[in-house]
Amino acid sequence: MRPLVHLLFALATLSVARPAAAQDLSCDRGDREVRALRFAGNREYAAVALAATVATTPSSFAGLPVIGERRCLDPVEISRDVQRLETLYRRRGFLDVKVDTTVTTVKPGVIEITFTIREGEPMRITSLALRGLEINPDVRDAAQDFPLAVGGVFDRGALEAGRDTLVRRLRNKGWPQAEALVAYTTNTVLRTADVEVSVVPGVRAKLGRIALEVDAGDDNRRVSDATVRRAMALKTGDWYSARAIIDAQRNLYQTDAFQRVDLQPDSIQPTGDSIVNLVVRLVEGDRWAARGGLGWATLDCFRMQGSLTDRDFLPFAQRLELTGRVSKIGIGDPLDGAPNLCQGQARSDPYSRTLNYYTSMTVRQPVRANQARVPSLTLFSSTLSEYKAFLRRTPIGGALSVTDPFPIARVPSTLSYQVELGRTEAEPAFFCAVFNACDNESRTFLQRNNRLAALEYSIVRERANDLLRPTGGSTVRLNVRHASTLIGSDRSQQFNRGTGDVSWYRKLRGGATLVTHLRGGVVYGGGTTPRTGGFIPPQERLYAGGPTTVRGFRQNELGPAVYIVSRYDTDTINGQIFYRADSNSVTERVVPTGGNTLIVGNLEAQFPSPIAPRLLQIAVFADAGKLWNRGTTSRAASLSDEGPSVKITPGMGIRIASPFGAIRVDLGYNGYRLPAGAAYYNAPLQAGVAPLYCVSPGNGLSVSASGTNGAPPEQEAGGCPNSFRPTRGDGFLRRLNPSIWIGQAF
Repeated sequence: MRPLVHLLFALATLSVARPAAAQDLSCDRGDREVRALRFAGNREYAAVALAATVATTPSSFAGLPVIGERRCLDPVEISRDVQRLETLYRRRGFLDVKVDTTVTTVKPGVIEITFTIREGEPMRITSLALRGLEINPDVRDAAQDFPLAVGGVFDRGALEAGRDTLVRRLRNKGWPQAEALVAYTTNTVLRTADVEVSVVPGVRAKLGRIALEVDAGDDNRRVSDATVRRAMALKTGDWYSARAIIDAQRNLYQTDAFQRVDLQPDSIQPTGDSIVNLVVRLVEGDRWAARGGLGWATLDCFRMQGSLTDRDFLPFAQRLELTGRVSKIGIGDPLDGAPNLCQGQARSDPYSRTLNYYTSMTVRQPVRANQARVPSLTLFSSTLSEYKAFLRRTPIGGALSVTDPFPIARVPSTLSYQVELGRTEAEPAFFCAVFNACDNESRTFLQRNNRLAALEYSIVRERANDLLRPTGGSTVRLNVRHASTLIGSDRSQQFNRGTGDVSWYRKLRGGATLVTHLRGGVVYGGGTTPRTGGFIPPQERLYAGGPTTVRGFRQNELGPAVYIVSRYDTDTINGQIFYRADSNSVTERVVPTGGNTLIVGNLEAQFPSPIAPRLLQIAVFADAGKLWNRGTTSRAASLSDEGPSVKITPGMGIRIASPFGAIRVDLGYNGYRLPAGAAYYNAPLQAGVAPLYCVSPGNGLSVSASGTNGAPPEQEAGGCPNSFRPTRGDGFLRRLNPSIWIGQAF
């Protein structure tokens, strides 16, 4: 408890000390540049905390063009810095602290500054009395973990923090007028202090009458009194709690039905009354809300989204939300009239030729008592694709979700059950390589409408200091999904999937930010043929590569892949015919097959641009990742991404501030050869059959002669080896991969 209080007090002091001074650290002709700032003799505070206290700041990356920034000495501020450091220590109990400065000339015009601190002996507490705790056991409980103790350092900041915590706890336990009086005497010769804290709780009170005053504007109220009281979760007879009143106000705001919410004790109530009457003043807002947007993205081409919300759909302020999203506008049928306005990556994706959409209708209860177990019901229909991997069509689906089903977890979480009837379309090579479905009958089985029922639990812990441009804190996301016949899924749609995502943000000197990100995932599924079940559906497999994972690779192209080639050669050996491609065969398409195990790490440093630093940032980054199929044999094993090596791709980019998040433009460098994989040839339709041939170099699958009535040749069944490696153009520019993303990538 004490170290935490000390840290909070120090940070509060630091945040106030620096902005209060008028700082001029820019460099003009004749000024001396501060190349380094050091602290010596400090034991109580770390150097990073002391550096945040003073105004004097060293240059950041002074030797680097564009991202470096020079800072010079301000003679007025350095004298004030001595006072700031001494004040910080004296409030901590170090009355004898002395701070000296040493200026060392490195070269003409460049200096290093050292603050030498002699802390001295601190003032210690010889007696600590907490009076008034005998009034009630709840008062004694409120005084637990008081931050000062006999023998400890007399820290006035910790004393004030402890008093405030004590008062806040009492006011949440039924004492609305609670106070705590602090008194202390010090002996500067002996370096001792006697501290006394007297608790004056006043009269314990319960909630009495809760009056509602609602301004509906047109005198046509929409939200009933019962709904308001249900959302507040305050009842007559409950012990008074300041926190419960604040929670009630927040609950009413979260219904989104009110423009203004004000909860206050009745102004005519006498002081010291054991009953506290509340007055709730509300101003109703608009019932309907509509939003829309239009944008362009690298893979989605033009996209639109919109929503319509009814904030009072059912009697208890349940909310109806109608949502729609459409992407691939310009290249997706039937809105495929402007392909030239779409980026080349989107035009080369066969699954972008179908319009992607998502429509949903959701009924949710925006708030319930104590914010626990808030349900929502959604019906949806969609057609969604994954770049060069698959197209998922879901004519109908539904989901029932509950927020915070386990409040004891103390972090926001969601438990949901989703059922959908849909089918997945993919290249025949994908089904053959991943699911061992190489014949038409097996592929047809996988591509027909199947029922997928999944139970999902997700946790999100947001501790970032800014949702749009975080410079401190962290974000954690965990997700697990289970699908089996036990909960209503088809036999061919069974799996267990878990993913985790952690991001850390740290502010550096000069306004720079360091971003660290880790992502991992595993998927489990079993079965040997499509009919035995347990396969991992394509949309549930893991993919990597692109602007949110490893930016040196194109979308989904890190890890296992198969190749569709435009031609092959015919080899005849001992009278048997074999179809085989060579390294010169043109690759028409890379088909990412995904994997069941994923590890990705990102390290990024963002610096203010010397031009318009509030608008632009410059980023340098290094991404690392590996995606593979563990525990696979035969054909699936051939898709492994060349052993356990992790791919690392560096790069640079810019960040453009916008009202809806940073616009990220990145350029990643990929120095790796394309991975080896199985090669296939999609033969044209012949006699009603479109055969799929394995043409990997060295394959041992013989091909029979053409059948009667124009039937295509048949290839022997068997595994297709990963012996094909596409050629890749040489040159630095060919190894650069551009990407665009809006918002936080991780």
